[in-house]
Amino acid sequence: EELVKLASAKFGSVKAGTPPPVAEKPYFCGAELVYRNDEMGPLAYISVGFEAVPWKSGDAVTFMVMQHIIGNYKRNVGVVPGSISGNRTINAVANKMGVGCAEEFETFTKFYKDTGVFGFYIVCDEVAVEHAVGELMFGINLLSFSITDEEVERAKRELKAALFSAPTSAEVACAEIGSQVLAYGRGLPPAEMMLRIEAIDSEEVKRCAWKYLNDAEVSCTALGPLHGLQQYYALRQMTVMHRY
Repeated sequence: EELVKLASAKFGSVKAGTPPPVAEKPYFCGAELVYRNDEMGPLAYISVGFEAVPWKSGDAVTFMVMQHIIGNYKRNVGVVPGSISGNRTINAVANKMGVGCAEEFETFTKFYKDTGVFGFYIVCDEVAVEHAVGELMFGINLLSFSITDEEVERAKRELKAALFSAPTSAEVACAEIGSQVLAYGRGLPPAEMMLRIEAIDSEEVKRCAWKYLNDAEVSCTALGPLHGLQQYYALRQMTVMHRY
């Protein structure tokens, strides 16, 4: 009660204001921010992002599925070794040059009110930077052209497990409901999310990836020994698949 009285005394006169109106969504500017430091050690840290969609977009759940199609990887961690993984991107990264080209990578999707970000973060040896970034960019490029129903079903199972199999508590449940209210204006029942996930197939993934990721602007940031990192122009070219 004392805490409530103090809060009322200090903040009781503060009135809720309306946010300033936004005429249009923020512009996604393709660019790079690279800090090369060869004295940091043998590992390089790189992140590449594409413009995605906002929370309320009809393609938001498809982006969540695409995140799990690319997946996450950490060397020598997990039940199934990356070298025999059924995930094409993880398998390619773990078997590159016979020894693998990355210590770990993580695919991420961030949704906001007006826009979003889809991309990956990767940690790799300085001599494997080009290979590691190339494999991840190639995996994302394949989303527009060569995705099988098996890969989509696997990603959907992993997404459901991530959403509904995590340890729950009152705190976690309240945080989840709060984020849903901020994003959608209401709580999202698990059954509704399951139906949204089940409605996605390989053709839907290809359509969404072609629309947002194929021949699209990218933003890159990197830190560490980056003598193997290609220039932004080359990264931008990797978003397109050239076939003859």
